[in-house]
Parts: sequence; structure tokens; C-alpha cells
Amino acid sequence: MISKKNQFDLISIGGATVDLSFYSKDGELVSVGGAAKQRMLAFEYGAKIVADRVYATCGGGASNSAIAASRLGLKTAIVCRVGNDDNGRLIIKNLKNNKVDSGLIKINRQAATGFSVILTIDNPAKEHIAFIHRGANGNLSANDFAADLPAGWCYVTSLPADSWCEIMAKLVKADKNIVWNPGNEQLKDISAVKKFLPKIRLLMLNRREALEFRKLKEIKGLLAYLQGLGPKLTVITDGVNGAYAFDGRKYYYMKAASSKVINTLGVGDAFGAGLTSALIYDKNIKEALTWGIKNSASVVRGIGAQAGLLTKKEIEK
Repeated sequence: MISKKNQFDLISIGGATVDLSFYSKDGELVSVGGAAKQRMLAFEYGAKIVADRVYATCGGGASNSAIAASRLGLKTAIVCRVGNDDNGRLIIKNLKNNKVDSGLIKINRQAATGFSVILTIDNPAKEHIAFIHRGANGNLSANDFAADLPAGWCYVTSLPADSWCEIMAKLVKADKNIVWNPGNEQLKDISAVKKFLPKIRLLMLNRREALEFRKLKEIKGLLAYLQGLGPKLTVITDGVNGAYAFDGRKYYYMKAASSKVINTLGVGDAFGAGLTSALIYDKNIKEALTWGIKNSASVVRGIGAQAGLLTKKEIEK
């Protein structure tokens, strides 16, 4: 629900990057593993890989989600760190152009702005792998924001290894509606993640991430296990297989939308921010899943993580 007493409807907390995307036809996808099957991106050892196309765009989980929510008509802000450099200024300009308040951003003069190199296989699925230099993002700490952030909802993405527990502890004490999509550093310590889940309004994971908690093949069993850890709502995305949700009473499913895929970067952020924005607008869970699916289906049709994000008018069509 949108609250008139807060300055913002949603504040995103996490990373902001400049992404350099390379498209190449030379890679090959290889699947390995059992229940927690993983797909590996392989290139010939010692080969010179041809990049057919190259693009520079803005990204990062907090940046993507804040802009997505802003496009959907919400008053948004972002808590992140950027360097005192051209990339940092580019990120701030991009946020302002998308009506995201940049007043809570910290400028880090000792570290460069976060940077990612994205390798995308130039095939119909457009699968990718990201090489990430966290830069200033790695210095984000609980001291970078006030105890009572001026928003009813906080959207938390990937956080630094050294400070994420302190950041989460500060957020849960503030008694906000917290949406959490834990990053790789968080998923390295599942026991620590579990401690915060009873205070989480929405836990959002893809299937690979969900399997880090328990190796269960059956999606309903996996949802039930995660929901039992305490969040009010659990959502698992599964690529072309769609998205699943459980609120402790009812299971929900929304099939993936068919779409011509140009890019898979930021698809999870588009889905999560779309779903969260719908909940802020008091939509029900089924409608929220629809918003998430529509937003992610639009993002895959554009270059980068943000170009295809929908407006409220577009998503309600």
C-alpha cells in the first residue's frame, strides 16, 4: 500500500554498475549436476573470441529495481555507492533521468564505480555470464543510511560480503516491508540468511538459488520449505517455466510470456520490481505475478537491463 506519510514508496538498496555487454556466437552451454543442475558457459581454450556486438548500459540490482519501480509510477530512491568518476556520474545521471532520487547515494573517493562485463551467447536463448568488479559497491555499509529510511518498502538486492548482515539487521529493526532477493555473497551463508527471513515481506529467488536452501526437485515442496522459514510470501522464478508463489495458504503459478529474446540481463530485477510494485499498489498475488512476468518479458526484447522496463500504463494493458 502506498503511504502518504513517507517521502518515497520504495527505496532500493544494493549495487549500481556500468555494464559492458559482448555478444558472441562462439560459446557453448553445458549442463552438469543432479537436482541442482547447473549450466556452464564454455569457450575453446586459447581461442580468440569474436564479439559480434558490444553495448554499454547502466545496471546493478538496486539501480535496475529502482528505475523499474519509478517507470511504474512509484516514488523511488536508491541507497548505493559509486566512485568519484565518469561511470559514477553516468549512473547518477541515468537515475535522475528515470526520476529516481539520488540523494541517498554515497560517493566513494577511494574506489571506482562498479563495473560488469557481460558475455552473451548470440543464440535464440541469449544466455549470459557476468564478470563483476564490485568496486564502490563492495564498500556499502549499514552506516550509509539512516535507521528509519523514508519509505514504506525496501527492495534489497545483492550486498557486500563484509557488511550484509549488519545492513539486514538495521533494516529489519526499522520494521519496513522488506523485499529480499539475496545475492551470491548472502547465499554462501544460508544459516545467516535464515535468521532474517521471519522479518521479510517477500522472499524472491530463482530456482537455482532456492536449491541452495534445500535440494528438492518438486517446486511446491521447495516453496513450502522456504515459506516455513518465516517470510510472508515466497516467490521462485524458473525461467521459461514461469514463476511460482506461496503465501502459506495457497500456491500460485504464472506461466512465462513468449517473447523474442535479445537479452537476459536484468530479467530477475524486472520481474521482482514489477511484482513488488503491484503489491505496493494493493494488487493481489496473481496480478502481481502478472506484472512481474510482463515486465521481464519486455526487458528481454531490449539491450541491457533497463531499456525494456514498462510504464504503469503499458503493464496494465
